[in-house]
Amino acid sequence: MATSTSSATSLDPAYLAQQYTAIDRAAKDTLLQNQYNSYNTSLKAFQSLQSSLTDFVSHLKDFSADGLLASSAKVSSSNTMNVTVDGSAAPGSYQIFVQQVAQAHQLAMSFDPAQVLPTNGDLGITVGSDEFVVDLSTLPATATLSDVASAINNSADNTGVNATVMQSGSETFLLLTSDKTGAANQISLNFNAGTDPNGAVFATAISGAQQLTAAQDAIVQVGSSSAITITSATNTLDNVIDGVKIDLLQAQASGDTPVKIDVAKDSEKTQENLQDIVDEYNNLMSKLTDDGIKNDSMSKNIQRLMRSSFQGTFDSKTLYSIGLEFDRNGKLAINSDRLDKALNTDSQQVAKMLTGDNGLVSKLQTSLAPYSDRFGF
Repeated sequence: MATSTSSATSLDPAYLAQQYTAIDRAAKDTLLQNQYNSYNTSLKAFQSLQSSLTDFVSHLKDFSADGLLASSAKVSSSNTMNVTVDGSAAPGSYQIFVQQVAQAHQLAMSFDPAQVLPTNGDLGITVGSDEFVVDLSTLPATATLSDVASAINNSADNTGVNATVMQSGSETFLLLTSDKTGAANQISLNFNAGTDPNGAVFATAISGAQQLTAAQDAIVQVGSSSAITITSATNTLDNVIDGVKIDLLQAQASGDTPVKIDVAKDSEKTQENLQDIVDEYNNLMSKLTDDGIKNDSMSKNIQRLMRSSFQGTFDSKTLYSIGLEFDRNGKLAINSDRLDKALNTDSQQVAKMLTGDNGLVSKLQTSLAPYSDRFGF
């Protein structure tokens, strides 16, 4: 009778050991993979947080009263002037008559193209009270007016004049134009002849120089009945009315109606400016609650500090009173009605509460400083 062999004795011990090892390693591999995934998730969350925190702090640094408050301006004649305003501009209406615009001085000297230019002598050019000299002996032996213009433009001592050559029939002109507008920037010329008798060519051209454009200041009258006269060397008037920049385009004729400028507060644009900060705040807070770092002590500290920055009073008022509030989900939001009311009542106080030395922006910067300094921004 045949004897049966136990199935246990037929198993290969080496095979069994391999299987047990595989089972044991699979469990450890799964654990290590889970740990890696968790670490990788946290790392990406921290990198995203760093980027958002950098953007938020950078935005806070750039945020000021002028960057918050916005104004708008309407001009009755856009052909006469362009007007831009910033948040510091007070609402009001202004009547401005443009008597003349500022101009740069321009002279033209006539030359006979057949006449040979001198090979020496000094051409002196004065703009206002500053003179520089072009030594004609440094020019090529057969120099042309183009060479003279190039020497003027490239002179290291040039005090503010551009030279160019213009042709008209049988005449060639050397045009000199001041870099700057205004009566004080008038061009004057002189020529000290050298030994070359052709120097008379420059002496004659200077004595017969034509003024193509007079050097003059801009002159405007502010007011409709009892006007105030304002003069400016340039056509940009940015220190006449606070927060208002006026770029003059053309003069008005005698009897023309003064240009009317109406300045008003732009509550809608102001809310858009504030919304930028609100959106970045909410974005940063969402990064702080990502799965990878929501339980991290640093994340919790930043959340606490940011929320606490909104507490208390600012210039004796709460942020809620000017429309900043948190919704049921903890997100920062703007109540348009309360913000509009606050802006119409006292826009400068709103700016002070948000961007002043003891305002919200300053408080947020102080709260985040330990972490922004750590990240190096």
